[in-house]
Formats: sequence, structure tokens, C-alpha cells
Amino acid sequence: MLDLKKQIGVLGDSILKGVVFDEIRGTYSLLAESCGNLLQKTLGINIVNRSRFGSTIDKGRKMLEVSLKRDPDLSYMLLEYGGNDCDFNWDEVSRDPDAEHLPNTPLAAFKQNLDEMIEILKQKQIRPILMSLPPICGNRYFDFIVSRGRNADNILRFLGDRQQIYRFHEMYSLAVTRLAIEKDCVYVPMREAFLAERNSLSLICSDGIHPNEKGHRLMQEVFTQMALA
Repeated sequence: MLDLKKQIGVLGDSILKGVVFDEIRGTYSLLAESCGNLLQKTLGINIVNRSRFGSTIDKGRKMLEVSLKRDPDLSYMLLEYGGNDCDFNWDEVSRDPDAEHLPNTPLAAFKQNLDEMIEILKQKQIRPILMSLPPICGNRYFDFIVSRGRNADNILRFLGDRQQIYRFHEMYSLAVTRLAIEKDCVYVPMREAFLAERNSLSLICSDGIHPNEKGHRLMQEVFTQMALA
């Protein structure tokens, strides 16, 4: 249970920033009725959201230092990273699929950074909140990657199959879950909530990686249930 009178900080990437893919314009935009905005409106939660589009945990580590200086009254800090960390430089993969390609943040470095961020928060008497990652759709994301002129055959050759993208993503989400348990953090089972839906793909944008408006409503429900439990 969360104390709704306390200030909650949010550090993450485009998911909690409220970014969605505008299918008509073919560009990204901010969702007015995002999860965070809905929570502030319906529950009156005091949220300081410093999430950034494209952020990896390395950028999050730097943003944590900024947030601790700018937001001295935080009682909780929600950390949401992994989606960009597990991604690859698809231009390089497209040009040379047989070369060695590492994720933006290798898994060991991701876990170490997240562990250290948790410890920093605890030292500041701020309760860490960790959230499992909403699942992606491997097929949609593959199509999105190659829709921008990249070599589909080469990228598939590197991956082995389209669903390998999903599995990369799941490894990072599982790492978050394990750390939440090991470090006694507040844990938000977001991935589990999405996967429990009969048609979970209806919650994800056509780019395969961002929750859509319906997905943000589900995210709001998960957080609300935790806050009111």
C-alpha cells in the first residue's frame, strides 16, 4: 500500500512519459490521458515525473542525481527501465548481421545500475518502486524496425526469429522482478497484468512497443489497486 499523501517520483522512459505512436501521422505523441495523468486526476497523487523518451538506465542514473537535488521531498521513487536497454542499434545490425552486436545496455550492467540506484534511494530514505515491463509484440516491432529502410533479411538473420526481440525484452523485465524481490522494493506487476488480458495485443500500439490509450488505462488500474489496497 502507498501513502497517497506522499510525493512520488518517477524515473523511466517513454512508457511512463506517456508516449504513444500516432498511427495516422506515423509519429510519436504524448497521450493526454496517460497513466500518470489519470492517477493524478482520479486519486490526487502528487507525482513528479521525470521520465524521458529513449532513456536507458545509464541516463536514468544521471537523472536520479538531478531528481534528488530538485525534489527533496520524495517519499517514493518509481524506476522503469529496460525497454531501451535491451534494444540494439538496428542500423548496424542491418548492415552487418554477422558481427557481434550488444544491447544498448548489456544485462549485467543493467542489473548493476538498477541495484545501485535502489541503494542510493534507500540511503536517502526514499522507498524504491520497481515495475515489470509491459510486454512488447515481437512481430509488430520487427515490422516497425524494417519499415524504415533496414534490411529485413539481415535483421532476421541476426535474431534467428521474430520473437527473439520479445525474449530479449523479457530477460530485462525478469531481472527487474528478481531485484525487486531481493532488495525488498515495492513491486508493480505490470507485465503480469498485461499478459492476463485475453487480447493483450489490443493494449499495444502498432509499433509493437508502446502501450496505447487502452493500455494506459490498464496501467492506471494496476497502480490504483496497489494504492488503495
